[in-house]
Amino acid sequence: MIQAFQGTQSYRLTSADAEQRGNIRSLPATVGSCHSRFSPVAEGFTVVCSDYQPVRPLIEETCNPHDRPMLVLTFGLGGHSQFRGRDGSETDFNAGQLTVTSFHGSRGERRYRAGEPVRQLRLLLSADSVTHYLGQAVSDRLFATGRVVNHAFTPYSRATGALLEQLAQGGDDTLMLHIHALNLLAQQRHIVEEARHRPLHPGDDRRLEQARDWMLAHLDEPFSLSTLAMAVGLSDYKLKQGFHQRFKTTPGQMLLQLRMEKAHRLLEQGYQVAQAGWQVGYRHANNFSVAFYRYFGRQASAVVGKKK
Repeated sequence: MIQAFQGTQSYRLTSADAEQRGNIRSLPATVGSCHSRFSPVAEGFTVVCSDYQPVRPLIEETCNPHDRPMLVLTFGLGGHSQFRGRDGSETDFNAGQLTVTSFHGSRGERRYRAGEPVRQLRLLLSADSVTHYLGQAVSDRLFATGRVVNHAFTPYSRATGALLEQLAQGGDDTLMLHIHALNLLAQQRHIVEEARHRPLHPGDDRRLEQARDWMLAHLDEPFSLSTLAMAVGLSDYKLKQGFHQRFKTTPGQMLLQLRMEKAHRLLEQGYQVAQAGWQVGYRHANNFSVAFYRYFGRQASAVVGKKK
């Protein structure tokens, strides 16, 4: 059922609102022109081409439909969208950028802006397919954790862009689909294989430690990636990439972890829920309570401490 989100300005949809006809998945016309085409390449290997242009800001709730670990290479052909996981993680998808993620299960929201055309092409590979094409060692590393992991966010080349357009055009030639999809995967092989192995420059490593310390000192303040990057002398891109490599997480996930851990300690010390939430940057007690429950699986009010 389609529901208005934030008054009448946005829409929130669930997976039940989509219609599947053959290999085309479409959202209701009320939302705008939003559809995806699924093209199987081999067992556990699928190409997905998506074209979205919602008439209003769109929030599409997602629940991982796969029953096995997956590697996803998302190529932004146009526009911007974002995935926000229930664990507080954020993953951006921008035109001209390749985003590489892996997960065992993902629950969260895809977010799109009103009227902005968003075109994306994704390669979906199961763990077995990753093992088949890239080797067991790569597969083991990519799926070492059960959560959503962002492995790379980087511009792709003109050669890759030309291949993407050929794949996006679709067609009924199964052989050419296989050839183009495998060529595309081969072009990105070094990114997938090396994303977790590139050594950090000692200076960047120190700055990333400083970034974590800065977060700890400013948990009660509004968070901005650009502000954090400027505070430690890194670009937004190098900060996000560095967090992936140094801490195996994103700045947003790190901030959530630090906030929730401090809030739990404060509650144990006897702080009231609203007080604990305020100390870690939540100005509304309800928002803090929801975030705390999602993170710990228990109510903040259930943490008993000495009364202050």
